[in-house]
Amino acid sequence: MGLLRAQVQGGAGPTPDDFQLNVGVGGGYTTNPALRSDTGVSNGDSTTELRAALMDRKSSPRTDWSAKYDSFYTRYGSNSQFDTINHALSFDGRYLVSRRTHLNLFAHFFYSRNPLQIGVAAPTDETIILTRLTHRWRSISDAEFDTSLARSLTLQVGASSRIERLDLSPSVDINTYSGRLGILKQVGQKDSIASTYGYSRFDFQSEGTADVESHRLDLSWSHGPPAGAACLLSAGLSRVLRQGERQNRLTAGATLHHPFRRIDFISGYRRSLDADAGVATVTVAQNAYAGMTGTVGRSASLGVFAEYGTRDSVLETGERIALTYTGGAIRGSITLDPRFSISGEARRRKQTDAEGVGEDLTVDTVFLGLVFRVF
Repeated sequence: MGLLRAQVQGGAGPTPDDFQLNVGVGGGYTTNPALRSDTGVSNGDSTTELRAALMDRKSSPRTDWSAKYDSFYTRYGSNSQFDTINHALSFDGRYLVSRRTHLNLFAHFFYSRNPLQIGVAAPTDETIILTRLTHRWRSISDAEFDTSLARSLTLQVGASSRIERLDLSPSVDINTYSGRLGILKQVGQKDSIASTYGYSRFDFQSEGTADVESHRLDLSWSHGPPAGAACLLSAGLSRVLRQGERQNRLTAGATLHHPFRRIDFISGYRRSLDADAGVATVTVAQNAYAGMTGTVGRSASLGVFAEYGTRDSVLETGERIALTYTGGAIRGSITLDPRFSISGEARRRKQTDAEGVGEDLTVDTVFLGLVFRVF
């Protein structure tokens, strides 16, 4: 995934320096399935949030990076056991190591007692499986070196890790470590093709679930002019191994980003191997999404998105899973003046289990908040 991100973002220029501190307060309602009444029946509840967000972006002839930290306190009207402070931290940086070599770094971390807090109202291929379990955190890190071998030929070497945990007794951990080696060929001014070999290891820190290894080979093509529509297509084959068993699985990906005068459209599809602490097994994950964001008048913005996906077990590792999920969201904001704005969001996520061993979960959430920019 890191190589595909590099193909899409490689032509991006430095962004202006910026530093912001925003605070906000708001309220809403959720049908979080983890909320239960005294009789054990799932119940909805009202929520109140107090939020602070810090963002910093710096750029120079040799560096371009941004970092963002979100912290918000959520209070439930009737389920005070879920009252908690949630955390999310992200970092994205690009560095010019030498005239021919670039270093790209990416990191994302979140923690929440409520696993539904991590569902974002935006197109994404990092879908989280819904669960009634709580105290969940995930850490994702990625590093990649790009070295120019010739005028239009680039060697790309990268490594990534994803650590996910549910703080239960005993805890449920899944650690995924990956490495990749690829060659990217620039074709003309707008196109590039790449071939990548990757190795991944899925370590399950739970009794009775064997670890899994995979080897994959991908071929991708990207089209990205300096301004205008950009797209990417990829296809590959992964060989999955566990204690002498092996299977071959097809992988694929596609993205399309098309900016219009007032609307930004993005869509994508991804088929890959994945592991999630919510299901404790390696799965073939498919996810398709599409979304639009745009401006309404001079002071308002509006965004909509939808997604559909499946998860199917690979080999006989851990629990037997065959999940299907659909989701959608509408999000908007109105700027009252340069420091004050009002934002609102409504989203739904439905998850069904075809195997019958899990639960069908549906979550509806509405939220309205006031945001103040301190500086």
